[in-house]
Amino acid sequence: MVGVEKLQEYWQVAGPTLAFMLGVSVLALALALERWLTLWRARNALTRVEEKVLEAARRGDFEASRRHADALPSPIREVFTAGLDRALGRVRGEFATAMTRESRRAVAHLRGPLWLLGSVGALMPFAGLLGTVVGVMSSFEAIGTSGQGGFAVVSAGISEALIATAAGLFVALEAVLFFNALSQQVAGVGRELNLAVDEIGELIRTGRTHAERPVVDG
Repeated sequence: MVGVEKLQEYWQVAGPTLAFMLGVSVLALALALERWLTLWRARNALTRVEEKVLEAARRGDFEASRRHADALPSPIREVFTAGLDRALGRVRGEFATAMTRESRRAVAHLRGPLWLLGSVGALMPFAGLLGTVVGVMSSFEAIGTSGQGGFAVVSAGISEALIATAAGLFVALEAVLFFNALSQQVAGVGRELNLAVDEIGELIRTGRTHAERPVVDG
């Protein structure tokens, strides 16, 4: 109950500032959750790539590999369908170039709006500083209005300033934590995707070499 009472007290002192900070904090949390779910789906898709797409390609069955790739969620699907379509002659072009291009596009899609979290982490301390300045200005205004000083006169403004600073730093720390953690996950998914692209490219090249090699009668 003490925490609730303190929160109510802070809200009375700096309600508008805390409302803004709370809104930004909820937005950062929602964005982080959305990106985490997107990355979770991408990791599951890469597991299916290993179990189905690559497994069929290792057997030399690129038609089956292409069918399995078509069942993957976007944007992982586009990476492998682009390469396999070209390898199977369905689309003109070079399969390795197509997969490299689509893998870069997929990683960019997975990164998505993470820059917003970085921006929140960079800007919220300044928003807290702005609240601090406003609080200090309120304190001086109270001194000018009352014509006297003392803690009782300036306490409301100083309290608002300190609450704004603390709230801004808290939201900034939250956003930076989410940004760093999710950026590491994006990098990890990108590495796994590149390894899968490299392997299927090697399998396609090997399969073509074996298909083009003439059979020598004994």
